[in-house]
Amino acid sequence: MSLSLAEKLTLWKWLSETLAALHKNALVPEGRDHLTPGERLAVKFGGRLAAWVSLPQPTQGAARVADEARLVEWAKIHYPGRVEYIPDVIADAGLIEFLQEHRPESLRIRERVDPQLAADICTGLSGKDHRYVTAAGEVLTEVPGIRVPEPSPSSPRVNLAGDAAEVIAAAWPEIQAGLREVLALPAGEGEAADAA
Repeated sequence: MSLSLAEKLTLWKWLSETLAALHKNALVPEGRDHLTPGERLAVKFGGRLAAWVSLPQPTQGAARVADEARLVEWAKIHYPGRVEYIPDVIADAGLIEFLQEHRPESLRIRERVDPQLAADICTGLSGKDHRYVTAAGEVLTEVPGIRVPEPSPSSPRVNLAGDAAEVIAAAWPEIQAGLREVLALPAGEGEAADAA
């Protein structure tokens, strides 16, 4: 049977929507439940390698300073020597020198944690162990003002072999029997009679 262009487009639309939903709602959750992060499985059809399936490690977003004021208050207690006091001009920046000498009331002092300390804390909390070890040896898993995002769960990954199309085409008769079940298609007329 040869398909018309409209039939091919209809079939493509149905397959793409069905396969996308199957992937999102069934295969990805099942893969997370049954595969171990870092595990790599060979997939063979007809005894020939078609692909490698793996579950990558979950990705961990980088920690970042989310609340500088809270971080400054924490650092004042634990690292007072690492808090910087930076003049901040309320007026025009060209007036800084003049204001420091003649109008200090127009200046405000802004506090911030040494950027290197903040970066070190973020690196430690983003690392594999999700901890920062202070100079005194205290192990911290959270620091006020620093936000560490939740890890993003990984999805199964499939790397097709170079000749996957050839391998799948050769094994197509065996594969297509299971495809109806995967796509949740109702049995055809002939199949319904055979099942009865």
